[in-house]
Amino acid sequence: MQQRLSQIFLKGFGLWLLGALAIAIPLSQINLVRFYRLKKNGIRTSGVVTQLQPSNHQSVYYNFEVAGKTYSNIGRAGFGNPEFCCLTVGQNLIVYYLLADPRISCSGIPDQLIENEVPPIVLAGIIFPLFAMTVYCWRLPRFRRWLLSEGTESQTSSGD
Repeated sequence: MQQRLSQIFLKGFGLWLLGALAIAIPLSQINLVRFYRLKKNGIRTSGVVTQLQPSNHQSVYYNFEVAGKTYSNIGRAGFGNPEFCCLTVGQNLIVYYLLADPRISCSGIPDQLIENEVPPIVLAGIIFPLFAMTVYCWRLPRFRRWLLSEGTESQTSSGD
């Protein structure tokens, strides 16, 4: 009985871990890697708000200069800068950029952006695989039988 429970737990945990990684790794590639690079190697400068878009996730468009060349990007308010409601076009804001490639930048302090980015990725990695496994167990009897079976399918069908 104890071995059977251990086997079910290992199958369930293995599937959950695979699902968690399949969700968390791609999600972390969206912003987390860039923010981490900016935290480690970024240079702080001052940028200027050029446009505010409240209907587009409160996007903040900004420009900043490096070695006489102007770069533009889209960021978000807060995280060391004023909140969206308090920003105006022409206002200065904190910008971090990479010296090797100033096109890579963020508005705000990378440490604070990372702290904001990690919890949703972790929650998605935990909750979505559990939800998917629950739905699969409920809707697909074949999956439920496999999860609760003691051996592999090939062992049980090879005797036929």
